[in-house]
Amino acid sequence: MNRILLGNLISFLASLALTAGCLMKDPKKVYMMQVTENLILVASSVCFGSWSGISTLLVSTARNILLVKGRFDKRMMYVFIVLVTVCGLAVNNKGLIGLLPVLATVILTVCNYYAREILAIKWSLFINIVLWAVYFFAIWDVISGITQVVIAAVTLVSIWRMRSGLAEEDAQRI
Repeated sequence: MNRILLGNLISFLASLALTAGCLMKDPKKVYMMQVTENLILVASSVCFGSWSGISTLLVSTARNILLVKGRFDKRMMYVFIVLVTVCGLAVNNKGLIGLLPVLATVILTVCNYYAREILAIKWSLFINIVLWAVYFFAIWDVISGITQVVIAAVTLVSIWRMRSGLAEEDAQRI
C-alpha cells in the first residue's frame, strides 16, 4: 500500500481522538486524548518520513502524561521546551516546514504550564491545531490537515459558546 495513503488512514484515527479532546471540558481528559492522538500520529508520521514530527509528538506525549499526573511544574516546562527544540532541530528533514511542529509544541508547552482555565487551554489547542494543519498539508497528510481545519472551527465555536455563556445554558438543559 502506498505510504501516503497508509499515513492518511492512520491519521484519520488520530483526528478522531483530537475531535474528542477538543469537545471535552475536563483538562485531564483533554490531555489524555492528546496522548492518544500523539501516539497514533507517531505511526502516521513514520509513513510520511516526518522525523521532527515524530520527535515532537513523543516529547509532547511525555509532557501530557506529566500534566495529567499533576507533575508538570515550571522546571518541567523548561525541560520540555529544550527537549522538543533540540530533538526537533536535530532530526528535522523537512526544512522550515519541519519547524512548525516544534513551534506548535513550544507554544502549547508554555500554555500548559500557565493555563489553568479550560478557555485558555482551548485557545492554546486552537493555535496548536492551526500550526499542525499547515504542517500536515505540507507533508501530504491531507486527512489530518482537513480534520485539523474542521477541528479548529469546532474549537472556535466551542470557545465562542463558552465566552457567551451558551455552553452553561446547554449544560443546565441536559
